[in-house]
Amino acid sequence: MNSLRIDVDNIVFSYGVAPLLRQVSFSVEAGELFAVLGPSGSGKTTLLRVIAGLAQPSSGCIRTGGAAVDTALSPGRNVGMVFQSLSLWPHMTVFENVAFGITGPSSERETEQRVTNLLDMLDIADTRDARPDCLSGGQRQRVALARALVSEPRLLLLDDPFANVEHELRVQMRHDLRVVQRRLGITTILVTHDLEDALSIADRVAVVVHGVIEQIGSPASIYDFPSSPAVARFVGVENFIPGVVAHVENQTVEFSSPDIGKLRWSVARDRPAEGPSLLSIRPHALHIHPVDTFRDGRYSWFEGEIVTSEFLGEVVRYQVAVGGILVSVKQLHFLGTPPTPSGTPVLVGFDPTHARVFPG
Repeated sequence: MNSLRIDVDNIVFSYGVAPLLRQVSFSVEAGELFAVLGPSGSGKTTLLRVIAGLAQPSSGCIRTGGAAVDTALSPGRNVGMVFQSLSLWPHMTVFENVAFGITGPSSERETEQRVTNLLDMLDIADTRDARPDCLSGGQRQRVALARALVSEPRLLLLDDPFANVEHELRVQMRHDLRVVQRRLGITTILVTHDLEDALSIADRVAVVVHGVIEQIGSPASIYDFPSSPAVARFVGVENFIPGVVAHVENQTVEFSSPDIGKLRWSVARDRPAEGPSLLSIRPHALHIHPVDTFRDGRYSWFEGEIVTSEFLGEVVRYQVAVGGILVSVKQLHFLGTPPTPSGTPVLVGFDPTHARVFPG
């Protein structure tokens, strides 16, 4: 199966006068698993449909292997797609559903071999004669994937394929997809609203918000170094503390906030500009202590009062009032240690090198 490079070039898509996709551009290398991550309504599925040739953009083009292709639907585009709804034929067996995906001429013997090989590869050979309503959610997902792959496409498009399965099965399905994708070497574009889906299996991730690509990078770079508050919020940052970057000299930053006071720290990259700013901190980068705790000079500290606490099993989630704002803290739960109750004064500490500063 030959993989294919895809170039998405300045795609604009509008419903009426409202643009849903705005100058979207990116490239997917041959054999790469590329995830498009974003909230509901951000334009992810529309983008996938444009790439598949199921929707006509207002402007822009799709290039495959360097050559522009017609964006109208064409069976010759050699694209396999798994829809979120799966769209399996209820009156057909698993074998018949998968064989239905063969688009070119195929002898009975060749069809038998291609379908059987995929059923074996996806570990659903024992469901061959069953109908979709007799299968589990994970088995139906595998049947849909086999049907998309049976025509030996050079590009595989996945529309939130794990959205309707429970977490444990979701983890297994992600692993299985990655194994099959690497084995076949097929170029794959996955769209999802789930951060874990994208980070766990993608080679690169594009974050789309309101029809605009905000950032493209490796999963680790997207998570560790979000390029904007919109990306930061979507990858799990909940705390944005307004203040001012008062001074930047060499690698030292001074940040001042009426809520948490004055902070100084060293930065190794992405030096912020002076002026009004937002200090962003992940909830798990903060930790709470009794107010009389020794203040280690390697960390920054501020005082607050617990407003709410939620016991979530592995972690306890706190809302802490600090000045005029609420700060979210997630702290590991230790066996036999009850959550700190509401109304308790606490000391909150964090390593400032784990924070990010955005202008605004």
